[in-house]
Amino acid sequence: MAKIHVLLNPKTTLLLFITIIVAASASLYHGGKMMGGRQRLLCHVKLRCNSSALFPRKKCQFINNRCFFRARHISTTTTAFTSFSLPTRTHAIRSTSSLSSSSSSTKSSSTPLYNPADLFDGKIPYPKALSPSAANEFKACPQSYLFQYLYGIREKPNAALAKGSLCHKALEHVFDLHPSQRTLENLQNLFRKEWKVERVSTYAHLFEIEEEEGEGEEEKKWDAQAEREWGKSSLHLLKNYMEIEDPRNIPKPNPLEREMWVSSKLTVNPKDGVTGYASHDNYLKDKEEDDALSDLSPTFLVRGIVDRIDMIRMPNDDDDDDTTENNIVLRIVDYKTGKAPNFKYSPSMNEKIAHDNFWQLKIYALLVREMVASGKGPKNLLIDGLHLRMLRLLYLTSDDDVGVYLDMDLGKTVEERDGVLQEVHADLSGIWRDICELVRKQDARAFVHCDRPFCSCHRVRPDFVRGTVWERESP
Repeated sequence: MAKIHVLLNPKTTLLLFITIIVAASASLYHGGKMMGGRQRLLCHVKLRCNSSALFPRKKCQFINNRCFFRARHISTTTTAFTSFSLPTRTHAIRSTSSLSSSSSSTKSSSTPLYNPADLFDGKIPYPKALSPSAANEFKACPQSYLFQYLYGIREKPNAALAKGSLCHKALEHVFDLHPSQRTLENLQNLFRKEWKVERVSTYAHLFEIEEEEGEGEEEKKWDAQAEREWGKSSLHLLKNYMEIEDPRNIPKPNPLEREMWVSSKLTVNPKDGVTGYASHDNYLKDKEEDDALSDLSPTFLVRGIVDRIDMIRMPNDDDDDDTTENNIVLRIVDYKTGKAPNFKYSPSMNEKIAHDNFWQLKIYALLVREMVASGKGPKNLLIDGLHLRMLRLLYLTSDDDVGVYLDMDLGKTVEERDGVLQEVHADLSGIWRDICELVRKQDARAFVHCDRPFCSCHRVRPDFVRGTVWERESP
């Protein structure tokens, strides 16, 4: 172990000695209190690892004779493995100015209930923008939309959301590597790296177990077995990905874009044109005929994040005269860590399932078209004659436990594609109007809840004063 000698005067030496004693005492107290006495001081030369299957013991990294490895109760918060940080207790904070994200299960009996009259000065705020996930949530459960997107009351991410987020990050960063290095091992190591960063800072609640110690005190322990199972299933999803799309074989210049923000102001009245630019004269004319437009701006902002955009070559088609010289078009790719849909029903039902699953991608296609039309898109998308035509849903699992992908062709001609996207524009406009119509009532009870047993509305609603939000009467 390397030794460093520093010359200090007696006064400085005394202050330094006192500082070290105080820090060590605090570390001993907090280490024994929070970790049940199983944590070792960081000033020790070596630290014993209690590794999980997700991070094999043999891959521990020692720097200056200290093991900077995410062990069972200790984790590093930086990718450079420069320091350790301890998981801290989280408490639900209820305030009208800053609403924290917490589930109702963390709410104690002493915590005051929400009252809409006390939130945002008693006014339900209008939304500033719409995203595909927000639009989907409003369609499924207006009350959940109210809680999450207007009041800002969010639950902590669950294990499935954490898995999806980290898989997405690994699939994004694998393309930073040289094609020959885009192996399954490296892809899974990217996941492990992201987990090291987020394990305590963002997702500590996923595998914590609270146990009563005595006199009302609780000790938080780590469920290592649950973490291992979650980690194995996550790595298995990435293995499925490699079997349906090997990133080593994706040709340059793909992917053109990764994790790209897309946004555009769409007209509230979709009849104002396929390019989304508001005609003020038409808006004023329609406003006189439509009371729903009276409080609305002529446009509303829609935004989201596209996982990937590729440039692909379409099969030769003598009747296809709307592609570039080499049949080159753009394709949006969206990764899905949930199961692929099963098309085992009637044709009409299968068509509805396909529409529901591709709806989010069609929104992205609409926004990309708007950005390109306004000249605001990335330069590599602003190529004359290069059209966005294909959509791909890439599912990392299915009923058969294998990865599958689904493709949708928006149409050969500009007219066909605009017709499809115009329907999406009309859907979004209708949702925006419905949201604003409910907000205009300024009554939280106007936002009804759904009957889905897994919806967060059923967990958040008990946190409100009874009768201040809508609740279906029991039979």
